[in-house]
Amino acid sequence: MSIPLDRLYHYIDNIVKEITDNVVIYRVYPHGSKNLEDFTQLDSIDWLETFTSIPLICTDQEPLTYEYYQNIQRPSVGIGKIIKSLPGSPRYNFRQLGRNHPANSYSILHSEQRSLNLKKYQDDHYITAYYWSHAIISLEWYRYAQHVTQKKNVTKRFLIYNRAWSGTREYRLKFSELLIKESLENNCKMNINPIEPELGIHYKLHKFSNPLWCPTVVLENYFSTNNAQSHYSADFDIEDYNSTDIEVVLETLFDDGRLHLTEKSLRPIACGQPFILAATHGSLEYLRSYGFKTFGDIWDESYDLIEDPQKRLHAIIDLMKKINSWDTTTREKKLAQAHDITEYNKNYFFSKEFFNLITAELKNNLQLAIEQINMKSAMLSVIDWWSFLLSHKQIEDFFMADENKHTHPSIDQLKEHLQNLKNQYLL
Repeated sequence: MSIPLDRLYHYIDNIVKEITDNVVIYRVYPHGSKNLEDFTQLDSIDWLETFTSIPLICTDQEPLTYEYYQNIQRPSVGIGKIIKSLPGSPRYNFRQLGRNHPANSYSILHSEQRSLNLKKYQDDHYITAYYWSHAIISLEWYRYAQHVTQKKNVTKRFLIYNRAWSGTREYRLKFSELLIKESLENNCKMNINPIEPELGIHYKLHKFSNPLWCPTVVLENYFSTNNAQSHYSADFDIEDYNSTDIEVVLETLFDDGRLHLTEKSLRPIACGQPFILAATHGSLEYLRSYGFKTFGDIWDESYDLIEDPQKRLHAIIDLMKKINSWDTTTREKKLAQAHDITEYNKNYFFSKEFFNLITAELKNNLQLAIEQINMKSAMLSVIDWWSFLLSHKQIEDFFMADENKHTHPSIDQLKEHLQNLKNQYLL
């Protein structure tokens, strides 16, 4: 299944162009990659235009990973190799994705709050803009859920999607073990992957970033293997919801301080299912801040306030035990109350009101970010950069070489462009 995320970025591009023509969008393609060479322009533009536009780097699909790029350098080829060899040329680590841009002005479009990673990019003088990207995406991915009515035939109490467990998702293995230890596994519709689908290794051979999450039981003795593909989170299976009472959402971030909710949290909302949210502390309040209701009047949601991730995980398991112990009368009463909330949430999720809220947030934050960029200062940096480059004979020789004439401007075009910038911004 191909997930057409470029439609989202073309939508963002249209918003940006209503503000200014001097911004070019970079997004990761294929989506989800962390390779530096995959940060590419949404639409290819003129070579000169690239060097006089402000890059908007879209890192909104995944949590920011500042340290990941600490020791990674962009490979130098062509003119980049010549520039790198010039005396006085700056050296850039590609952790700072835009610092090799001559305008020295760049921005990041992201989807997380309460983030130390974000603060590090801001300390590197990035202009940052937040929006809840997965809310906009989920409206597209789950649009047909609006027209589906559940027909309950419950066989399991809890629905749990538990596929990958690498990186920030290691906690899912410990969660699986706690289900077994508390004799909840038979009341859960859940599979696991003993071999991590992205790393190709068994959890027994995995070096855990957080040793607390390493399981001590053989999980595959209790759960069947999960054979789902990574794109399954962009879909829904109504039979899973028909056959269960409550979804326990295992989010991407748990053992972390950030707020970053993905489509996983919005799938039960779109499908009209009550849910328990295994995410970073304050995530239920994050949902409520966007207008959704949660279930604190029906069961104990104090787990969401616990900052310690190990204690929060145990509190979620305790809540599941409590729900699992309900007698028939209590269960029917509680789920009827929950149904009122799920109906409200589903209708609100697919409403014009919610769409307007999340798109207004995107537009307003992009507007503010672009306003923070001083276009005159940016263009003066471009002028200084090209004046420095064109003072070296190696650069002039590069643009005059026959093999580069079809892919790069001529030296006369560069000088004319530089003069036009001077006339525009130095007056």
